[in-house]
Amino acid sequence: MKKYPVLLFCFSLLLIISCKQDKVGSLNSNLFQKEVYKKSKTELKIKYLDSLEGITNQISNDSLLRSFLFDLSAEYYYQNNNNKSFGVCKKILQLSTTFKDTFSIAKAYSYIGDTYQISKKDSAYYYYQKSEKLYRILNNKEQIGKMLFKKGYILFFEGNYTESEAQVSKALLYIKKGKDSEMLYTAYSLLGLNFEKLEEYQNALKYQLLAKSILKDIKGSNSNLEKVYIYSVVSSINLSNIYEKTLQYDKSIQELQAVLTPGLKEKWIQGYVTIIGNLGYSKMKSGSINGVEKLFNEALSISKKNGTEENVIYKLLNLGEYYSIVKDSMRSTSYLKQSLQLAEKLKMGEEIKKSLQLLSQIDKQNATTYDKRYIAISDSLAKAQRINRNKFARIEYETSVVEDENKVLSTKNTYIIICSLLLIFALVLVIVYRYIKSQKRELLFRITQQKAEEEIFELLKEYQIKLVDAKEREQNRISKELHDSVMNKLYGARMQLGILNNSDIKEIKEKRLIYVDLLQEIEQEIRTISHDLQSEIIDNQFDYIPLLSNLIQLQNEIGSTLFSFKVDPNIDWDAIDSLVKITIFRIVQESLLNVTKHAKATLCTVSVSLEANHLILLIKDDGVGFDVNATKQGIGLNNIQERVKTIKAALEISSTSNDGTSIRLKVKIGSL
Repeated sequence: MKKYPVLLFCFSLLLIISCKQDKVGSLNSNLFQKEVYKKSKTELKIKYLDSLEGITNQISNDSLLRSFLFDLSAEYYYQNNNNKSFGVCKKILQLSTTFKDTFSIAKAYSYIGDTYQISKKDSAYYYYQKSEKLYRILNNKEQIGKMLFKKGYILFFEGNYTESEAQVSKALLYIKKGKDSEMLYTAYSLLGLNFEKLEEYQNALKYQLLAKSILKDIKGSNSNLEKVYIYSVVSSINLSNIYEKTLQYDKSIQELQAVLTPGLKEKWIQGYVTIIGNLGYSKMKSGSINGVEKLFNEALSISKKNGTEENVIYKLLNLGEYYSIVKDSMRSTSYLKQSLQLAEKLKMGEEIKKSLQLLSQIDKQNATTYDKRYIAISDSLAKAQRINRNKFARIEYETSVVEDENKVLSTKNTYIIICSLLLIFALVLVIVYRYIKSQKRELLFRITQQKAEEEIFELLKEYQIKLVDAKEREQNRISKELHDSVMNKLYGARMQLGILNNSDIKEIKEKRLIYVDLLQEIEQEIRTISHDLQSEIIDNQFDYIPLLSNLIQLQNEIGSTLFSFKVDPNIDWDAIDSLVKITIFRIVQESLLNVTKHAKATLCTVSVSLEANHLILLIKDDGVGFDVNATKQGIGLNNIQERVKTIKAALEISSTSNDGTSIRLKVKIGSL
């Protein structure tokens, strides 16, 4: 374990103890401004931040706690510990959601996006998008502008320069109205970089000059002087790149030499490396190669030691091109092959193309191979985005600038607005007219549909009455046959056996008497059956319940689900409106069909009962269920809901996954 200075350890312990004694009061961003903390090593800072994060678990959720957690997350981020910064952001998000603090939720999404900015740019973009939506709800224009800028920043480093330009242009509409000069400088600079990548150098120069003009405002504020110095160097680098690409090498050299001060190397080593590399390249392209090799070698040496692999590629390319100019083919080929190998490793398309192009010019023996590879890479990196580029955001921004400068609305614009309003008004009238017309058509359709259903229902009634009549006639016929024919024959047989019973032989008389008694019993039984068949149990009135019973019985015969039916015998169906009976019949029909087709149920019960002056229909199954809250519902469910409206009934549908579905209809008996 590393040993830390005793004084620093005691200071950290004192801060932790004081925080525990006065939790909320001591937890604020001032803890990170102490000189002792600033001079600490990163490892000790992380341990200290971890201890503070642990203390926050003991504090109740309020705005002060959430504010400190944002500072804590930012401090982890500054220490390049994105995982812990992300963890704190997730905690903030949970606390803010519980407290319904929309602003903190939006800010948390933004911070989460920052933690993903390097490792997962698609995730970063996703969270910036979510943050932007919430800020739009809050109408926080400053933060909307920042989120649009961050999205544009992500798109730029993903190589999507067209979309990045559109996002940054939208961001400027908000940023230019605020007072954040640094944000405005950065936005102008990024927009200029996008135009440079899109080879629109005139626009690129315009926005880089606008960015540089903002520096005087930043210097006049309370901004960190070191930061302002870096901004100045960056502006010069960006301008020199544009001058170099437009072959204005003298201007590029002048811009770079202006910031190549003696203290630059100590103040910002990466900026120094870029400056000397670009300066050497501009001198080389202008034809002045004196001292260029020294500049390139120094830039490569520092990049290998302190820079990134991307920077090393550019320095290798510069040296490869330099040695090709001075006719040192061996060295040129060596450096270019190194740059090609590294560019392929990092999948940097433009740098691969540049390496192949230079190798094709120098290594003539393998030029054909390099040319083929160059064409293949060029095809895969074709700038198809340029065709579909969204210019509207930039046009909107440029228009707003003109409006801010002129502060005048022309008569032409007024006429356009008036005409647009009239056009909108006319369009609204057309929509309203079409809506009313469609409503009338729908009403007419429903009336026609209702009449058709009533006719079908009446046909069912008529069919059932005819069926009952036919049954009654058949019963009467059988009764008459039994009474008039069979009964007479049995009676005659019994009488004959009685007459024959006059024989004096005792055994014959006893045996015949047994048959006479048996025939009398049969006669009595047939008489009873005949009487029952002729009874008035069945009447000619329409019975609704058999219709429902037949419907349910039919479902039992066509599927694997067992259907049962129960009805309250106290219901006076003759007193219930036909439309109600039709609707119940159709709902039962539709529901049972859905159960058979979709529910995979083993049991389904259908019951009709009375509750006060209401009729209750309940259909319940033990099937797989479905999502009642789904935005898109089936035709059957929509039909049920539409039918319920026609009888002004109450409908409740509840369903749980793997726990079945319940449909309950409650309708008042009487007039609808």
